Amino acid sequence: MTTVSRRRFLQAASAAVLSIAIPLPFAQAQSRPRNSQTGNIGNAYLRISADNAVVAVLPTAEMGQGTHTGQLMILGEELGIAPDQIRVEMPLRPAEPYRLFFGQMRSVGSYGIRAWYQPLRTAAAQARSVLTAAAAKRLEVSAGQLAAEDGAILHRPSGRRLPFGDLVAEAARLPLPQQPALRPPSERRLTGRPMRRVDTPAKINGSAVFGIDVKVPDMLHGAVRMSPVYGAEVESFSRESIAGFPGVVDIARVPNGVVVIADSWWRAKKAADALAIRFTKTPNDKLDSSALSAAMRAGFNKAMPQVVRNGDSDAGFKNAAKRVEAVYEVPFLTHICMEPIVCTAHERSDGVELWMPTQAHDIVRMAVERVTKFSNAQMTLHTTYLGGGFGRKTHGEIVEQAILASRAVGRPVKVTWAREDDIQQGYYRPIMMAKLRAALDRKGKIAALHIQLSGPQMGRTFEHVTIKDNRDFFSVAVLVDQPYAQHFALDHRHLDIPMPISPWRAVSSSQNGYFLEAFIDELAAAAGMDPLAFRRANLSGQHRHLAVLERVAQMSRWQKPAARGIHRGIAVVASYGSVVAQVVELRLQNEVPKVERVYVAIDCGRAINPDSVVAQMQGSVVEALAAALRHQVPIADGRAQRSNFHDYQPLRIDEMPAVEVEIVNTGAPLGGVGEPGLPPLAAALANAVHSATGKRIRKLPVLDEGRLAI
Repeated sequence: MTTVSRRRFLQAASAAVLSIAIPLPFAQAQSRPRNSQTGNIGNAYLRISADNAVVAVLPTAEMGQGTHTGQLMILGEELGIAPDQIRVEMPLRPAEPYRLFFGQMRSVGSYGIRAWYQPLRTAAAQARSVLTAAAAKRLEVSAGQLAAEDGAILHRPSGRRLPFGDLVAEAARLPLPQQPALRPPSERRLTGRPMRRVDTPAKINGSAVFGIDVKVPDMLHGAVRMSPVYGAEVESFSRESIAGFPGVVDIARVPNGVVVIADSWWRAKKAADALAIRFTKTPNDKLDSSALSAAMRAGFNKAMPQVVRNGDSDAGFKNAAKRVEAVYEVPFLTHICMEPIVCTAHERSDGVELWMPTQAHDIVRMAVERVTKFSNAQMTLHTTYLGGGFGRKTHGEIVEQAILASRAVGRPVKVTWAREDDIQQGYYRPIMMAKLRAALDRKGKIAALHIQLSGPQMGRTFEHVTIKDNRDFFSVAVLVDQPYAQHFALDHRHLDIPMPISPWRAVSSSQNGYFLEAFIDELAAAAGMDPLAFRRANLSGQHRHLAVLERVAQMSRWQKPAARGIHRGIAVVASYGSVVAQVVELRLQNEVPKVERVYVAIDCGRAINPDSVVAQMQGSVVEALAAALRHQVPIADGRAQRSNFHDYQPLRIDEMPAVEVEIVNTGAPLGGVGEPGLPPLAAALANAVHSATGKRIRKLPVLDEGRLAI
């Protein structure tokens, strides 16, 4: 992935460049006057040069989910060029046109395609329009006789062909149409069809640059030694304790710890492990998971309910034929990105240069501003490929550490966290507890539903988030607009905790999908109905939910008895603009569930790259299944009780079920893909376990020390 500045690009180019500004409905992206000599305008996202090079400046990081491929398909289809003929760059710093998420430049929320689809189409259509107009003038024909294909403007009656580069100088002098004509569906040749990822070759041949691969001249390495107890700071450390360690250059003090700097990371790491260091005492020194669970449960008894939504559920409970209540709980989860947390920084007198994998460019900017005197304009940020993100790489602590390390030695320093550092001192999906109460009428319909959450509100940890009416965007997804009950109330009893919390894949949809859909199965049982039939009966008018339920029921042959020894569970969750239904099939082996197959039906609107949709559903199953089966980070004495893959195990190859995916298109707008496949899995698994054992899984993970935790 290249990150060439516009100035350097223009200096290197020997001919005119056509730059197109995307008119963003979400941000202030005003076109500035173009330079008559270069054809350049401000805020350029698409550039075409006289040598036929086409460059897309894409503002979302490639985390391995195929976003850049989808974006290039959108651009290429509208412009008339193959995606693999477009070179990708990323902006060297955040700017207004890229700030679509809470006023920030971020790569989160499955926004990479759905938020950028229309802006990218518009940009490409603008370029195609002026290139076509320039060709029409040169060829002395009407624009209607011309077509943009394969990187050229074609005049089919005569067979004449003008490459884009030949038209750049003339096209750059033409005014950009504010509302260019977009290609009709009949001309779609790329989107909606499977396409191989454009970044795959570089990742196979080793030329792709991840954060861990960065090498710059005169670079040193840094390893961290962080406080083991959350909230503690460094009280003192002894430089003499590692005086004899080879290659050690210096020690930089950073928030909550130190960075040991050496000529290799391994030498830095060995010295950091041996460093004599003392941390301050904190009120959290004896905190453990049982105390946190007790505090959440006590939250349900607070005298003043913290209402998120009041849907007048009292009458339904008063006249109920049957009432059902259950309490569910989820633990801390960590992200375990395959690529560790890493950042290379070089602080100079006139600015700071960074090389790193990040999902949050404005968070990086804020970190720079906290520890330096430099503005956004003085920051150069080279965004590498990300070896996984899942929300973990939305934070800036590694930026501060790398800058402070660079300042200490006056050289670039690459600071890399070990796996243990991230699992024990990183960020977690928050703990949460939910009490769900429902009233059923005599026909088995949900007459009223009341849900109480007790746990942290992640939105309180973000400077840029304002929580109104106790509705924390990062805590109440799925539940706040649940589709089952008209008379519905939702409360959230906030609990302050010292552990750092962060978005984890699907954020609160991940746990709330489990809470809701596992409880819906309990209601189906109370009503004496089949779980699918109960959902159908209570989802009247929810055509997207019903469509994916019908499809997954067909895929799994739900209406027929399961094969001998097979037990099934079903769930459906709407999140990130998409709706996903899943059926889990498992059998018990020595009283332990072995998941053999997962059926997935997704409605994400029109799939831009169906291959990516299928891959994301498969990846979601891998991550969600491991988390639901055994992942948790228990706390004892204020410390995380997990450290690496041996005690926080990803799903193993022999545990991987077959995953069948089908895409349903109900005509809905574009939805997300990276996250919606995860929320239904835990509930479908728990419901299948109940089918097998008759026991409800109300607390995750499902397994404790390899046995069912029931």
